[in-house]
Amino acid sequence: MPDVFKIFKDLELKAVGLDEKTSKMQEGYFAAFRSIGLPIHKDDYRNPYTPTGANLIAALPKTEPSDPANAAQPATGSAKIDPREAYIAGIGKSQAAYLNTFYLVDDKLKMNAEYGVMPASSKVSDSWFGIINGANGIASKQELNDEMKKAYEDAQTVLQDKDGNATPAYEKYLQYQDEYKSKIKIRNREYAAAFTDPMRLQTWPMVGVTLQDDIDDAMKRWSGLGHKENVEKALNTLEAQGTDPAIVLIARAKLKFAAGLQNFPGFGNIPYTMLSPTSWWDADNDEGWTDYSSHDFHTESHYEASTTAAGGGVGVNLGMWSGSAEFQHSDSHVNGSAQIKNLSIRFKYCAVDIKRPWLDTSLLNLKNWFIVGDYKKGTVSSGKFAQELPPGNIEPTFLPSLTTSLILVKDVRIKWDDWKSQWSEHVESNGGSASVGVYCFTAKANYSHAKVKRDFDCDDTGEELVIPGIQLIGYVSAINPLSPQLDSADYMKK
Repeated sequence: MPDVFKIFKDLELKAVGLDEKTSKMQEGYFAAFRSIGLPIHKDDYRNPYTPTGANLIAALPKTEPSDPANAAQPATGSAKIDPREAYIAGIGKSQAAYLNTFYLVDDKLKMNAEYGVMPASSKVSDSWFGIINGANGIASKQELNDEMKKAYEDAQTVLQDKDGNATPAYEKYLQYQDEYKSKIKIRNREYAAAFTDPMRLQTWPMVGVTLQDDIDDAMKRWSGLGHKENVEKALNTLEAQGTDPAIVLIARAKLKFAAGLQNFPGFGNIPYTMLSPTSWWDADNDEGWTDYSSHDFHTESHYEASTTAAGGGVGVNLGMWSGSAEFQHSDSHVNGSAQIKNLSIRFKYCAVDIKRPWLDTSLLNLKNWFIVGDYKKGTVSSGKFAQELPPGNIEPTFLPSLTTSLILVKDVRIKWDDWKSQWSEHVESNGGSASVGVYCFTAKANYSHAKVKRDFDCDDTGEELVIPGIQLIGYVSAINPLSPQLDSADYMKK
C-alpha cells in the first residue's frame, strides 16, 4: 500500500516544520521511522525524577482520609504500610522513570530514513564528554592596534593610578554612588512600613514627595561632583574587552556538562535530560496532541522537501502485517498479500522535544579549535546528511546528528473493506496470536520489563481496528555542522 508512505511524510513535515514563505521543509533536519511502533507504558516513564524536586509530591504515599463515621470499620491493608518506606519507594520509582527516559533518547542514530542505532557505538552523552574534553581552542595571533590599546589605557587611568590605587575621581564616584543608593533604601523601607499601615499608606503620596526629592538631589550630586559620566565611560570601555569565543565556549561547555550531572547508584553520573511536554507518557492527557484523520491521509499536500529530508520513510517496512508475537526480539517482517481498499486511518500524534541543558552545540560552529590527538577535520561531523562512521578509531567523538524530537502516536484506529475477515485469517494463521504490526503501528506486543509482562493489545470487536495507548514511531534529528574545522596534525607534534 504505497499511499501509507504518506503518513510518514505528513508526520515528518509536521514534526520538522515548514517555512511559510518558501513552502520548503526546514533545512538541517531529518526524520527516521521505526518499522514497527515501540509501545510506551506509563508505569515506566511517569513522574520522572527532577533536580527541582517536582517529582516529590507525586511520590508521596497515598493516605486514606479519616472519617469518624467509619471509626468502627476494620482498617484496610494500606494502614499497615509504613509511610516513610512508601515515600522512599515512590522516590526510587521516579528515579527509575527518569533513567528509562534518559536511555530512551541517548542513542546515536544512523542517518537514514529507517530507525537504527549506530552499531557498537557510544552514547550521545559519552561522545559529548569526549568532545568537550578533547577540544582545544586556538588563541588568536592578532593583537589590538595602538589606537585600541591607548583607549583601554586611558580608561584604566581614570580608575587607578600607576600603583593600582583608586584615583580621587573614582573615590568620589563611589562616595556619591553610596549616598544615592542609601536614599533609595530609605525610601523603600518607608514605603514598606506604610504598606502595612493603612493610615501611613493614606499619607504616602505627600510623604513620598520629600523622599523622592532626596533621591533626585543625591543623583544631581553624583552627576555633578562624583565624576559619574567619565568613570562609567571608563568602566564600560574596560568591560567591553573581548575574549576569544572558542576559548570561552569550551570552558562553558565543560561547566554546563558538570553542572548537569546527577548521581544514580549503580548507574554513575548521568547528565540531566528532560522531555517536553512533561506529560508525554500519559495516554489519558491530550495536552500537546493533534488529531490525524482520514482527511489528512487523503489530502494532497504541495511542499518542497529539504535537501536533508530522508525521503518520507524510504526503506521502512509497510507490509500489512509486520513483526512477530515476540516484539522485543523480532527482526522479521510478515507481509500480507490481501487487497486493501478504502483504507481509513486516524490517530493522535505529538512531537516531544528533547531538552539537554548540559549539551550546548554552539561550540561546534566555531572555526578555531581542534580535538587533541590524531583527529582530522570533520571528526565530529561533516555537516552533511547520510554520514557513516569514517575509518580510524574516532567513534567516541563521532556525533553527526542529535535527536531533537520523538514522534509519538496514540489511539490508532484503522479500517478498510473486508478488514475483519482478513484480521481473523491473520490471527488464525499465527496460531491465535496476532503479529505485532498493522503497517507501522503496534497491534499486539508482548512487553517485558522488571519481571512484569504486559500486552499492548488491540480491540478488533468494533467497526474499526482499535490500537490503544502511546507508540513511539519516529525520531527527528538535527545535523551537526562541520566540526571541528581544523586538523589536529597542524597543531601537534609526535
